[in-house]
Amino acid sequence: MRIIPVIDLMKGEVVQAIRGDRANYRPVQSVLARDAQPLSVARALQDATGCDEFYIADLDAIMGGQPQWNVVREMADGVRAKLSVDAAIADTAKAMKAIEAGAERAIVCSETLQDLDESRAIRGALPAERLLFSIDVVKGRVRSRCPALHDADPLAALDLMARQGWSQFIILTLDLVGTGGGPAWSLVKEASSRFPEISIIAGGGVRTPQDLQQLASMNVSGVLIATSLHRGWITPQDLQAVRP
Repeated sequence: MRIIPVIDLMKGEVVQAIRGDRANYRPVQSVLARDAQPLSVARALQDATGCDEFYIADLDAIMGGQPQWNVVREMADGVRAKLSVDAAIADTAKAMKAIEAGAERAIVCSETLQDLDESRAIRGALPAERLLFSIDVVKGRVRSRCPALHDADPLAALDLMARQGWSQFIILTLDLVGTGGGPAWSLVKEASSRFPEISIIAGGGVRTPQDLQQLASMNVSGVLIATSLHRGWITPQDLQAVRP
């Protein structure tokens, strides 16, 4: 199982994400990093985890502002890792812009996708291995601007997008992010059991080494973590047991 640290960007800094309440996010205070600058946080996380990939969420773009492509490029040039970038990518032009800025994978999120035609266009423009689709979940339902996904059951949304040709997914429970309350166990377990042919990355709520071990036993491809590392709930030594 891949360990994928999360970098949440807002106004050029790394912020602490909690329950998707973006208006109240503040610069991260980490036991690993000396400040909240993206490159120093990424390097500290890489030193601690030995990871070779990051998940970058550009919250400025997600909230309707301009994407921070300059920060993405700085990170692509400054760390030896692949970047998966969420910058409110809802059309082909923006997906290509993410790749041009240095992303290994462009993330298309249910939250910001407006219609299925755009998802099909993006999927047709880039190979499957350069794309991730994020099923964004709040209170057990999918958050989306797309009528076909809005308020849908997450498993139904996963089935729909898999039939659209997507093969790499994130299940992100936004209301569990940063809480340390544990992942959405039943959802992740059912998804990995029902769709063994696709790649699933789980995100939201991971707190303990036992959480990581349980996710690994469910055959998920990877796990997104941030708060548990910044607060020292999970240590570099804890990660050794779940490395592939």
